[in-house]
Amino acid sequence: MILSRRRAGTRRALLPTLLFAAAALPLFAAGCQTAPSPGASPGASGGGDAAATEAYAPPPAPEGALRVGLITPGKVSDQGWNASADRGVKRIASELGAEATPPVEGVGVAEVAGAARNLAQAGSHLVFLHGSEFDEGAASVAPDFQQTTFVVVGGRTVKPNLTPIQFSAGEATYLAGMLAAGMSKSGKIACVGAAEIPIVKDSFASFEKGAKALKPDIQVRIAFIGDESDTSKGKQLAQSLFAEGVDVIMHNANEAGKGVAQAVMEKDGAYFIGANAPQDDLATPKNLGSFIVDAPNAYVAVAKVVKEGKGEGKPFPSGLKEGAVGFHYNPKFAGSIPADLKAKVAQAEKDIIAGKVDANPENPAMAAGATAGN
Repeated sequence: MILSRRRAGTRRALLPTLLFAAAALPLFAAGCQTAPSPGASPGASGGGDAAATEAYAPPPAPEGALRVGLITPGKVSDQGWNASADRGVKRIASELGAEATPPVEGVGVAEVAGAARNLAQAGSHLVFLHGSEFDEGAASVAPDFQQTTFVVVGGRTVKPNLTPIQFSAGEATYLAGMLAAGMSKSGKIACVGAAEIPIVKDSFASFEKGAKALKPDIQVRIAFIGDESDTSKGKQLAQSLFAEGVDVIMHNANEAGKGVAQAVMEKDGAYFIGANAPQDDLATPKNLGSFIVDAPNAYVAVAKVVKEGKGEGKPFPSGLKEGAVGFHYNPKFAGSIPADLKAKVAQAEKDIIAGKVDANPENPAMAAGATAGN
C-alpha cells in the first residue's frame, strides 16, 4: 500500500491492529518443557549442552506481567530503524501492560550474546534483537534460557524459543527504486548503507531491480559507510556520490543517514529517500518519501503470542501483502512527482502483492526460509 497524505484530514495506518494471520492461528509445539535448574533465574534453563536441548518446548505463558528487553545495533534516537524498535517495545508496554527495561543500545555482534544473556538472567520473558546480524548470538544463548523467547528481526534461525521476524523490505525498496529512477535526471542513483549485512544488501538489490524495471539503462551505485552512527562519514560518502553524477540517494544507514540528508540539502538538483519510518523531517523539501518497515506492529503481534504462551519459533513473514512494509510519500516535498510515475509505482505494488512481480533479488544474501538449529 502506497502511503500518502494528499487527502486532507486523512492518514492511513500502515498496518491493521492484527498484523499477522499467524498470530491468530492456533500455535503449539510438541515436547516437554525443560524446567529451570534450582537457583536459576526466571529466564534460565540451567544451561547444559545445546545439542541436548533441541527438543525442548516453547516457553509457557509468563506468570505475572510480561517482561520485555530490547537490544539495538544503534541509538534509538536515529529517527529510523532503531527508533522503530523502541516504539515497538513502548507499545507493548502500553497495550499489553508489559514491563519494559531500558533499551541496550549500540551493541556490536561480538557483544550481543552477553547482552541477551544479561536480559534473560534479569528475568525477561521476551527479548527483541533488532538486526539480522544478531542471529548467531541469539541462537547461541537461546537453549540456555528456555523460559525466554528471543526474537531476531531479520533472523534466519528458529528454535522453540527463537522466533525470526522476516520483513520483506525489498518489496518496499523495489518501489523506492522505481521512484528514484523516474525522478533522476542524470540517470545515476545510489543506495547508502551502514554495515554490509544481508538484510540491507538484499533491500538494496531490490531497489536496483525496481529501478531497472522502470529504466533498464539506469546506473545504480551501492556504497557502505561502515558506521551507522557517524553522520560526517554519511555526508562525505553522499558528496562523493554526487561528484560521480548521482542525483537521487536512498539511505539505510540509521543515524548516519542524517549526514546523507545534509549532503542532499547542499546539492542542487539532488533528492533524498528515507528509510524504515517516515523521515519527512530529513532534507524535507528534497525528500521524495521513505520506504517503511513497520516494526512496532510486528513487535506487538509477536508479544501477544508470547504473552499467551502460544509461540513455537516459527518465523513471522511480513511484506506488502501483510501491510508490514510499504512506501510513504513525503507530503512536505517542495517539488512534484509526475502522476504517471506514481501510477506505475502503484501498479507495481499491486503486481507484487498478486505475485505477478518478484521484488526479491536474484541471488539473495539471506536465505528466504529459516534453518532450524543453525
